Amino acid sequence: MSKKDRKNKKMDKRDAVTKRLDAIIRLYLENYRIVNKDFTEKDAAVLLNSSGLTPTEIALVLGKKSKDAINPYLYSKESGKQNRKKRKQR
Repeated sequence: MSKKDRKNKKMDKRDAVTKRLDAIIRLYLENYRIVNKDFTEKDAAVLLNSSGLTPTEIALVLGKKSKDAINPYLYSKESGKQNRKKRKQR
């Protein structure tokens, strides 16, 4: 096994079934996005998050490199400001 193969294997520890399921979900979301023009990648991320996936898992499903690409969809700056205000009021 070459160095490159070992590195790729370490980076992606998902098994074959998980990879296939991620691909199926991605295809379904892409098809749904074609049919419903108002459905955005943000909507997909929020939907996947509400079904219990973590930002890292959502990034893998949506074909992003890291959870940092998904976090802006899930955690807006405004909600963070509101949460800090609530904590200060207590």
